[in-house]
Amino acid sequence: MTIFKYAMIRNFRSPVSYLLGLLVPVILIFAMATIWTYAPVVGLSTMIILMLMNSALLAGLILEDRVDGSIIKILVSPVSMASYIFQNLLAAILPVALQFVLLGIVGLFRYNWAVEFTVGVTVALLICAVSTAAFSFCWNMFFKSKSGSRYSFLFAAALIVLLSGLMIPIEALPGFMQHVGAILHPYWFTRAVMALHNYGITVQFWIYNTISLFMGVGFLLIGSRRRRMQ
Repeated sequence: MTIFKYAMIRNFRSPVSYLLGLLVPVILIFAMATIWTYAPVVGLSTMIILMLMNSALLAGLILEDRVDGSIIKILVSPVSMASYIFQNLLAAILPVALQFVLLGIVGLFRYNWAVEFTVGVTVALLICAVSTAAFSFCWNMFFKSKSGSRYSFLFAAALIVLLSGLMIPIEALPGFMQHVGAILHPYWFTRAVMALHNYGITVQFWIYNTISLFMGVGFLLIGSRRRRMQ
């Protein structure tokens, strides 16, 4: 797991990555007591937005391996492409996964969340984290410069936030724009959380999460194919 250790160190070597990916989310978990108690959907949306912003940085870091030729050195060693991708994704997912587990524990014992809601929120967040990491990996495969990947990703993240209902309710969007977000995995996260909030862990909740997870698998397949074509 040498690549995993290197990726973990690299992910948090910049102050911005450390703030967005670790410090600020943990502070929000403990500081946003009112929101987590009375409007947890708002808090969850904030966590996903932070995760999207941090993913822009992680996508750029993976891109560095390809631009500076590190990926060639890695692949001539006894490391398969699948192992390289898996270890990088694991390094991106593990920190946020620990944050979401912490949120569930704090929500259950401090913010008086129901057990069903706590389990459902944790599952939905973890699935969204996997899909977001896969999306960032896929995204950087279409760029040859770190700055191009990062700035375009930030623009895309802004659209994702708008169209997925993370900033404003989906129903508040005009006409057809309410359905455009269905091609984005955070849209299904929002749907899953609303279903959880209104009805609990139902078949509908699992369908929404399954769609989000399948989209993550699709991102990985597209990104992997794109890398092989280059």
